[in-house]
Amino acid sequence: TNLTYWGIGNPAPDTNGDARIGDNLYSDCVVALDAGTGKLKWYYQFTPHDEFDYDSTQVPVLADIQYQGRPRKVMLWANRNGLWYVLDRTTGEFLSGKPFIKVTWMTGFDERGRPMRVPISNDNDNPTLIMPHGLGGTNWYPPSYSPHTGLLYIPGWENSGAMVTKSNGFGRSLGNTPMAQVNLQPNNKVEQEGYGTVRAFDPKTGEKKWEFKMNDITWARVLTTASDLLFSGGREGYFYALDARSGDLLWKASLGGQINSAPMSYSVNGRQYISVNAGTAMFVYALRQ
Repeated sequence: TNLTYWGIGNPAPDTNGDARIGDNLYSDCVVALDAGTGKLKWYYQFTPHDEFDYDSTQVPVLADIQYQGRPRKVMLWANRNGLWYVLDRTTGEFLSGKPFIKVTWMTGFDERGRPMRVPISNDNDNPTLIMPHGLGGTNWYPPSYSPHTGLLYIPGWENSGAMVTKSNGFGRSLGNTPMAQVNLQPNNKVEQEGYGTVRAFDPKTGEKKWEFKMNDITWARVLTTASDLLFSGGREGYFYALDARSGDLLWKASLGGQINSAPMSYSVNGRQYISVNAGTAMFVYALRQ
């Protein structure tokens, strides 16, 4: 297609939408630019008039799939706003959008693929609880698509929070009403709101195929292999190997530090290795010979 794809951050001021009416193009967009000329070919805005600091600087995944009976060159995008998208990467056509975690800031999409927002309140006494909160349902850590299974694997985080006006006596700052985000903190004791997940979705149907829950949140990338293995980790310090088709846990190791990195796989002298960072250490694994 000779296109380059760029994700764009959120508008400013972050949480005071009153200071910037309208959709605030091209914030929270993916834009497709002609690689030779830099000309804008198409764009799609994930979160118009973003008031939650979601932005759209996550990692897109390019895949060639059968979609509704025809081959399509698609872009799969798991956004911080809690939704994952299938776009035609040649034309920018919106094909589908689905939640990969619980989402409360919107109720669905109109016929153009535009999210339908719900009214929110920043009132100190009765703020609207938003899911996901400002850190998002996922973040910079990439998802993974396996052409072997035909599934998209998303590292996600069930969370919620509320935005309230914070009165500090100094009035407006840089055009922004000072805001304080009140988060419901992750609970690392039981599996409830605040847990991390890896969830597998079928881009052709939008169906969730399986889910693997963690007790704490995850900031780690997902790695899938040609042998249908999936590797990921979490802030709780466990490194997991899962069956990419079923989500079954095959193996895990406690690494003694948070795993906020991207596992990688490589081969040396015909032997396959998996490595990952945890805390300040690098761990390397291979099958016993």
